[in-house]
Amino acid sequence: MTQTTQTISPPSPIRRRFQYRESVYFQDGHWLAAILTGLLYLILAAALDAAGHVGSLAVVIPVTAGAYLLGLLMSFSRFDGFFALSHSMFVGLAWILYSMALTVPAAQIAPFLDSAQVSDLQARVYFVLLRLLDWVDAAISRSASADNYVFVFEICFLVWWLTYLGVWSIFRYGYTWRAVAPAGVVLLINTYYAPNSTLGFLVTFVLVALVLLVRTNLSEQQLRWREQRIYFQPDIVWDFLRNGVLFAALLVLVAWVMPGLGRNPQMRALLTPINTTWESTAENVQRLYQGLNRQPSEVASSFGNSLTLGGERNVNDSPVFQAESSRARYWRAVVFDTYAEGSWLNTADEMQRYDPGQIAPIASWRARTAVSQTITVLAPVGTMLFGMPDVAQSTVEIDAQVRPQAGATAIPAAGAPAETPPVEFTMIRTNRELFNGDRYVLMSAATDATVRDLQNASQEYPPEILDRFVQIPEGFPESVAELSRQLTAGITTPYDKAKAIEAYLRSIPYNDAIPAPPAGRDPLEYFLFDIKEGYCDYYATAMAMMLRVAGIPARTASGYAEGLFDEESGAYFVTERDAHTWVEVFFPEYGWVEFEPTAGESPLDRLPGEDPTELTANSQQPEPTPAAGDAAAAPTPQTGPEELPPQFTGEELLDAQENAGAGAPVMSWWLVLLALLIVIPIGALLIWRARNSGPTLFTAELPLQVYERLERWSQRLGLPLRTSHTPHEHARALSGVLPEAEPYVREVTDTYVRYRFSGAEPAIEMQDQTSEPALWQTWRQLETVFWKAWRRTWRQRLRRKPVDPHTLVEEPEKK
Repeated sequence: MTQTTQTISPPSPIRRRFQYRESVYFQDGHWLAAILTGLLYLILAAALDAAGHVGSLAVVIPVTAGAYLLGLLMSFSRFDGFFALSHSMFVGLAWILYSMALTVPAAQIAPFLDSAQVSDLQARVYFVLLRLLDWVDAAISRSASADNYVFVFEICFLVWWLTYLGVWSIFRYGYTWRAVAPAGVVLLINTYYAPNSTLGFLVTFVLVALVLLVRTNLSEQQLRWREQRIYFQPDIVWDFLRNGVLFAALLVLVAWVMPGLGRNPQMRALLTPINTTWESTAENVQRLYQGLNRQPSEVASSFGNSLTLGGERNVNDSPVFQAESSRARYWRAVVFDTYAEGSWLNTADEMQRYDPGQIAPIASWRARTAVSQTITVLAPVGTMLFGMPDVAQSTVEIDAQVRPQAGATAIPAAGAPAETPPVEFTMIRTNRELFNGDRYVLMSAATDATVRDLQNASQEYPPEILDRFVQIPEGFPESVAELSRQLTAGITTPYDKAKAIEAYLRSIPYNDAIPAPPAGRDPLEYFLFDIKEGYCDYYATAMAMMLRVAGIPARTASGYAEGLFDEESGAYFVTERDAHTWVEVFFPEYGWVEFEPTAGESPLDRLPGEDPTELTANSQQPEPTPAAGDAAAAPTPQTGPEELPPQFTGEELLDAQENAGAGAPVMSWWLVLLALLIVIPIGALLIWRARNSGPTLFTAELPLQVYERLERWSQRLGLPLRTSHTPHEHARALSGVLPEAEPYVREVTDTYVRYRFSGAEPAIEMQDQTSEPALWQTWRQLETVFWKAWRRTWRQRLRRKPVDPHTLVEEPEKK
């Protein structure tokens, strides 16, 4: 018998619309997810462009679009992660360079086209690469840079990887949060520091991100439902999206009106190390990216240990603090001692802490008077304290950067040992952040030195002063040094030399909207000889360095000018626009004395000093500046010790110790205690009701709700469910280890099985319309049994007795 064999050809492959769709995690709704994802990253790119950090950052939009398309294609492909990431690295660099090259003006590439036979595109790429190398050289040499090409390149590189990795994470692995969170952080930082408001982009980003999370989460649930063969309506997608949009809008509204945690003391203490690190990082960023536009600051905590001569100064009229004092000129924040490559540094690294009311051992200079200042904070200022120079006492705790002060002894009122050298505060902070309404009082030793005192001052400087404050960096421009020699020629006293330089600088027009110095150009030459205009940082730096060329110890200090005096309240109101930098010159016996070279500020004129009784706080009479070679420039005969002003002893500070802490805010502890007594019981009541109370009328979901609670209690008691068990098998296993719960477990399980599999609504017995369902009463009895078993288990664990996994019944104690 012949047996015929029929060859069955394999079925023809089914044509699929997307050949590599199986590589994508989300099988449902991937096109909608792709649209939302693309919109999400385009919002980020548009926000960075609209922020106004540089003139134009529109190149980031095509970079984002390229990263999005490449990430989408790689997600749908069969390539593994290593190839996809390495490929995107090279493609991204090439695409970024190409996009940036198209933005280079034709005038910038003319030298390349003239010197070499290259194409227009090659010349543009060479120009961008050369700018990047120049910036790297400036970063290595710790010099300032005003070139924005590097900033644009770094932003494009950041957005490329955020977009590519975000799209890859969503579509290849389903990690939506890993894509949304980094982009959200970047957008939040951009919104905070942007010169232009980008808050609308942030709100739109949050809405789109929440809808994307809803869509991807639903896609994941749809995949799970199909695997478990659970039926669901196809139009469930639109119901979820509608509710997701409403939820997102509600969440944004709540976040908008809900107060922040910034005023919480514990949160402030937790963030203090982070804030300190961030301030240091911000100083370095400001040095390396001087050409960026800055956001007008709304707070006064922008002072740090460095000051860089940069571009336009963006300030506004936001109030910072008000000061009540008998006199005012400067409210100092920081003192700088070292200058190099367009930046000032405060190199004092020693820290000392002083308690409220404690008198600091400052120097006992001559012609000093104790002046009290009551500072009321009107805006968040961080931990910075502002006050007149030479602070000696405070009503709040002081954490100060200090430097030993040469050329003097400590004030006797400090009670320091005789061999203890006096200290000088270069920056003072307190131990907590200060906010609107906080108040503190400082006592400072303000100088009353007259023109006669300073002209007669000794020129024998302590070696420590000369070593630090006559420092001139290598490569200092000779043109600036020559100008200093010309201005001080024929003048013999340091004071008169300082006034001659000050008078010259005050003739230069003031302008706080100047562009940053070009790359490679010295900032002082740029200020004095190129644009011949500037603002306080340039005036003060030019005067301090020209005085150092003349051999006179000088430095700069930053803080605020006196502000606007209100006669009705008798207080000075200081705003962000009053942020200022000035010059301090050292005079033996008199210490550091302020000078004002900035043309935009009122002149700083001191009393002539013919009659010492004329020393008053509000007198301001101009004194003539001697011309070079004039007889008035000759040194005045030195006065004897008996004719010198007295030294400052600090006796006035002893009376102020009794009021220490008067300016510190009082913690309303009873309000906190009252709030806790109200909130804790209410919260406990709500939790108890949520866990223990049930519905008063039967609903179809009650059997399911009760059975789910039964499963959770099983896991809590260490009896995890097995996927192979039916509900009745699980009930028998639970009753076996906990026999006293057996009748309740059986009733709950039977009701759930009838509800789940019979297709008919179970009949639930009710005593009356106001009583609880019988099933819920059964559950409450069963829950009581569960709680007893849980307590027994934990008692055994605390006693370190082994827990029998096969029974939860408490064993009788052995006699």
